Amino acid sequence: MDRVLDHFDLDYTRHEDVRTVVETMMTARRTHHNRMHAYFKKFPSKEAALLKPHPDTTEEQWKELCDMFTSKIFMEWMDAFQRQCDLEGKTYTEIEVYSEILGKKSGYFRGLGRAVKPPPSSTLTTQSSDLQHQLAKARDEIEAMRAAREKDLQEFAKKQAEMEAMLRDHREEQRVEQERIRLEQEERMKREQERMRVEHKERMQQEQERMRKEQERLRAKYRRNWRRKCPL
Repeated sequence: MDRVLDHFDLDYTRHEDVRTVVETMMTARRTHHNRMHAYFKKFPSKEAALLKPHPDTTEEQWKELCDMFTSKIFMEWMDAFQRQCDLEGKTYTEIEVYSEILGKKSGYFRGLGRAVKPPPSSTLTTQSSDLQHQLAKARDEIEAMRAAREKDLQEFAKKQAEMEAMLRDHREEQRVEQERIRLEQEERMKREQERMRVEHKERMQQEQERMRKEQERLRAKYRRNWRRKCPL
Protein backbone atom coordinates (compact mmCIF):
# COMPACT_ATOMS: atom_id res chain seq x y z
CA MET A 1 0.00 0.00 0.00
CA ASP A 2 2.85 2.40 0.79
CA ARG A 3 4.41 1.73 -2.58
CA VAL A 4 1.17 2.67 -4.37
CA LEU A 5 0.87 5.91 -2.40
CA ASP A 6 4.49 6.75 -3.09
CA HIS A 7 3.93 6.12 -6.78
CA PHE A 8 1.18 8.80 -6.91
CA ASP A 9 2.98 11.28 -4.69
CA LEU A 10 3.55 14.18 -7.11
CA ASP A 11 6.67 16.28 -6.90
CA TYR A 12 5.85 19.78 -8.17
CA THR A 13 9.53 20.55 -8.56
CA ARG A 14 9.70 18.01 -11.39
CA HIS A 15 8.74 19.32 -14.82
CA GLU A 16 7.11 16.02 -15.80
CA ASP A 17 4.77 16.02 -12.78
CA VAL A 18 3.75 19.65 -13.32
CA ARG A 19 3.04 18.98 -17.01
CA THR A 20 0.94 15.93 -16.11
CA VAL A 21 -1.15 17.92 -13.63
CA VAL A 22 -1.62 20.82 -16.07
CA GLU A 23 -2.64 18.52 -18.93
CA THR A 24 -5.07 16.68 -16.66
CA MET A 25 -6.63 19.93 -15.47
CA MET A 26 -6.91 21.28 -19.03
CA THR A 27 -8.53 18.05 -20.19
CA ALA A 28 -11.01 18.19 -17.32
CA ARG A 29 -11.75 21.84 -18.11
CA ARG A 30 -12.39 21.13 -21.80
CA THR A 31 -14.56 18.15 -20.90
CA HIS A 32 -16.56 20.29 -18.50
CA HIS A 33 -17.02 23.07 -21.08
CA ASN A 34 -18.16 20.55 -23.67
CA ARG A 35 -20.77 19.13 -21.29
CA MET A 36 -21.96 22.61 -20.43
CA HIS A 37 -22.15 23.62 -24.11
CA ALA A 38 -24.13 20.49 -25.01
CA TYR A 39 -26.56 21.30 -22.20
CA PHE A 40 -26.74 24.96 -23.25
CA LYS A 41 -27.71 24.06 -26.83
CA LYS A 42 -30.85 22.29 -25.58
CA PHE A 43 -32.43 25.69 -24.96
CA PRO A 44 -33.81 27.94 -27.71
CA SER A 45 -32.16 31.08 -26.31
CA LYS A 46 -29.72 32.37 -23.73
CA GLU A 47 -32.58 33.77 -21.66
CA ALA A 48 -34.24 30.35 -21.51
CA ALA A 49 -30.95 28.69 -20.56
CA LEU A 50 -30.37 31.16 -17.72
CA LEU A 51 -33.67 30.13 -16.16
CA LYS A 52 -32.44 26.56 -15.67
CA PRO A 53 -28.74 26.36 -14.72
CA HIS A 54 -26.87 23.08 -15.07
CA PRO A 55 -27.08 21.03 -11.85
CA ASP A 56 -23.27 20.91 -11.59
CA THR A 57 -22.87 24.71 -11.59
CA THR A 58 -23.93 27.65 -9.51
CA GLU A 59 -26.10 30.38 -11.00
CA GLU A 60 -23.10 32.71 -11.26
CA GLN A 61 -20.94 30.05 -12.96
CA TRP A 62 -23.76 29.16 -15.36
CA LYS A 63 -24.26 32.83 -16.27
CA GLU A 64 -20.55 33.16 -17.08
CA LEU A 65 -20.72 30.05 -19.29
CA CYS A 66 -23.83 31.35 -21.10
CA ASP A 67 -22.09 34.67 -21.67
CA MET A 68 -19.10 32.83 -23.13
CA PHE A 69 -21.23 30.59 -25.41
CA THR A 70 -23.06 33.65 -26.79
CA SER A 71 -20.03 35.93 -26.93
CA LYS A 72 -18.98 37.46 -30.22
CA ILE A 73 -15.57 35.78 -30.14
CA PHE A 74 -17.01 32.31 -29.53
CA MET A 75 -19.63 32.70 -32.27
CA GLU A 76 -17.06 34.05 -34.74
CA TRP A 77 -14.79 31.12 -33.93
CA MET A 78 -17.55 28.60 -34.63
CA ASP A 79 -18.73 30.45 -37.75
CA ALA A 80 -15.18 30.65 -39.11
CA PHE A 81 -14.69 26.92 -38.68
CA GLN A 82 -18.07 26.22 -40.27
CA ARG A 83 -17.24 28.43 -43.27
CA GLN A 84 -13.95 26.61 -43.66
CA CYS A 85 -15.81 23.30 -43.63
CA ASP A 86 -18.25 24.59 -46.27
CA LEU A 87 -15.43 25.81 -48.51
CA GLU A 88 -13.70 22.45 -48.26
CA GLY A 89 -16.97 20.63 -48.87
CA LYS A 90 -16.67 18.75 -45.60
CA THR A 91 -19.37 17.77 -43.14
CA TYR A 92 -18.60 17.43 -39.45
CA THR A 93 -20.49 16.25 -36.44
CA GLU A 94 -20.00 18.12 -33.17
CA ILE A 95 -17.51 15.51 -31.99
CA GLU A 96 -15.54 15.86 -35.22
CA VAL A 97 -15.50 19.64 -34.80
CA TYR A 98 -13.82 19.26 -31.44
CA SER A 99 -11.51 16.70 -32.98
CA GLU A 100 -10.41 19.06 -35.77
CA ILE A 101 -9.99 22.12 -33.54
CA LEU A 102 -8.66 20.59 -30.34
CA GLY A 103 -6.90 17.63 -31.89
CA LYS A 104 -6.93 13.90 -31.17
CA LYS A 105 -5.03 11.69 -28.81
CA SER A 106 -4.82 7.98 -28.86
CA GLY A 107 -8.28 6.51 -28.32
CA TYR A 108 -10.22 9.69 -27.53
CA PHE A 109 -10.84 13.32 -28.47
CA ARG A 110 -9.23 16.21 -26.65
CA GLY A 111 -11.70 18.21 -24.60
CA LEU A 112 -14.46 15.58 -24.73
CA GLY A 113 -13.25 13.18 -22.09
CA ARG A 114 -12.20 9.57 -22.46
CA ALA A 115 -15.80 8.37 -22.69
CA VAL A 116 -16.12 9.76 -26.24
CA LYS A 117 -14.25 7.56 -28.72
CA PRO A 118 -13.35 8.71 -32.24
CA PRO A 119 -15.32 6.83 -34.92
CA PRO A 120 -13.35 4.93 -37.57
CA SER A 121 -12.83 6.59 -40.95
CA SER A 122 -15.03 4.06 -42.72
CA THR A 123 -17.93 4.89 -40.41
CA LEU A 124 -17.55 8.61 -41.10
CA THR A 125 -17.65 7.96 -44.85
CA THR A 126 -20.78 5.81 -44.73
CA GLN A 127 -22.58 8.29 -42.48
CA SER A 128 -21.71 11.35 -44.58
CA SER A 129 -25.10 11.50 -46.31
CA ASP A 130 -27.03 11.21 -43.05
CA LEU A 131 -24.84 13.82 -41.42
CA GLN A 132 -25.38 16.23 -44.30
CA HIS A 133 -29.12 15.73 -44.00
CA GLN A 134 -29.00 16.30 -40.24
CA LEU A 135 -26.83 19.38 -40.70
CA ALA A 136 -29.21 20.82 -43.30
CA LYS A 137 -32.16 20.12 -41.01
CA ALA A 138 -30.37 21.76 -38.09
CA ARG A 139 -29.57 24.80 -40.22
CA ASP A 140 -33.21 25.07 -41.29
CA GLU A 141 -34.32 24.88 -37.67
CA ILE A 142 -31.80 27.55 -36.67
CA GLU A 143 -32.93 29.82 -39.50
CA ALA A 144 -36.56 29.27 -38.51
CA MET A 145 -35.72 30.13 -34.90
CA ARG A 146 -33.84 33.23 -36.03
CA ALA A 147 -36.74 34.29 -38.24
CA ALA A 148 -39.21 33.74 -35.39
CA ARG A 149 -37.02 35.68 -33.01
CA GLU A 150 -36.62 38.49 -35.53
CA LYS A 151 -40.39 38.59 -35.98
CA ASP A 152 -40.89 38.72 -32.22
CA LEU A 153 -38.37 41.55 -31.95
CA GLN A 154 -40.12 43.47 -34.73
CA GLU A 155 -43.51 43.00 -33.07
CA PHE A 156 -42.05 44.09 -29.74
CA ALA A 157 -40.50 47.17 -31.37
CA LYS A 158 -43.84 47.97 -33.02
CA LYS A 159 -45.74 47.63 -29.74
CA GLN A 160 -43.12 49.71 -27.97
CA ALA A 161 -43.45 52.45 -30.61
CA GLU A 162 -47.25 52.37 -30.24
CA MET A 163 -46.97 52.63 -26.47
CA GLU A 164 -44.53 55.54 -26.78
CA ALA A 165 -46.92 57.27 -29.19
CA MET A 166 -49.82 56.73 -26.77
CA LEU A 167 -47.69 58.08 -23.95
CA ARG A 168 -46.81 61.18 -25.99
CA ASP A 169 -50.50 61.73 -26.81
CA HIS A 170 -51.42 61.31 -23.16
CA ARG A 171 -48.76 63.79 -22.11
CA GLU A 172 -49.98 66.26 -24.74
CA GLU A 173 -53.56 65.86 -23.50
CA GLN A 174 -52.37 66.47 -19.95
CA ARG A 175 -50.46 69.57 -21.06
CA VAL A 176 -53.52 70.94 -22.90
CA GLU A 177 -55.74 70.22 -19.90
CA GLN A 178 -53.31 71.88 -17.52
CA GLU A 179 -53.11 74.91 -19.81
CA ARG A 180 -56.91 75.11 -19.93
CA ILE A 181 -57.10 74.93 -16.13
CA ARG A 182 -54.42 77.61 -15.81
CA LEU A 183 -56.28 79.94 -18.18
CA GLU A 184 -59.55 79.35 -16.35
CA GLN A 185 -57.89 80.12 -13.04
CA GLU A 186 -56.36 83.30 -14.44
CA GLU A 187 -59.72 84.37 -15.86
CA ARG A 188 -61.43 83.60 -12.56
CA MET A 189 -58.83 85.62 -10.67
CA LYS A 190 -59.26 88.54 -13.06
CA ARG A 191 -63.03 88.50 -12.60
CA GLU A 192 -62.61 88.28 -8.84
CA GLN A 193 -60.16 91.16 -8.82
CA GLU A 194 -62.51 93.24 -10.98
CA ARG A 195 -65.44 92.46 -8.68
CA MET A 196 -63.39 93.43 -5.63
CA ARG A 197 -62.26 96.64 -7.35
CA VAL A 198 -65.86 97.57 -8.20
CA GLU A 199 -67.07 96.77 -4.69
CA HIS A 200 -64.24 98.78 -3.19
CA LYS A 201 -65.04 101.72 -5.45
CA GLU A 202 -68.71 101.54 -4.54
CA ARG A 203 -67.89 101.41 -0.82
CA MET A 204 -65.59 104.39 -1.21
CA GLN A 205 -68.27 106.32 -3.03
CA GLN A 206 -70.83 105.41 -0.39
CA GLU A 207 -68.42 106.43 2.36
CA GLN A 208 -67.68 109.71 0.63
CA GLU A 209 -71.39 110.35 0.17
CA ARG A 210 -72.02 109.58 3.83
CA MET A 211 -69.22 111.91 4.89
CA ARG A 212 -70.56 114.65 2.59
CA LYS A 213 -74.03 114.35 4.09
CA GLU A 214 -72.57 114.33 7.57
CA GLN A 215 -70.66 117.48 6.79
CA GLU A 216 -73.81 119.08 5.37
CA ARG A 217 -75.72 118.15 8.52
CA LEU A 218 -73.01 119.57 10.74
CA ARG A 219 -72.91 122.82 8.73
CA ALA A 220 -76.69 123.16 8.94
CA LYS A 221 -76.60 122.54 12.66
CA TYR A 222 -73.82 125.06 13.09
CA ARG A 223 -75.77 127.69 11.15
CA ARG A 224 -78.88 127.12 13.26
CA ASN A 225 -76.93 127.45 16.46
CA TRP A 226 -75.25 130.59 15.18
CA ARG A 227 -78.55 132.19 14.27
CA ARG A 228 -79.98 131.51 17.70
CA LYS A 229 -76.96 133.04 19.37
CA CYS A 230 -76.65 135.98 16.99
CA PRO A 231 -80.12 137.01 15.82
CA LEU A 232 -80.28 139.86 13.32
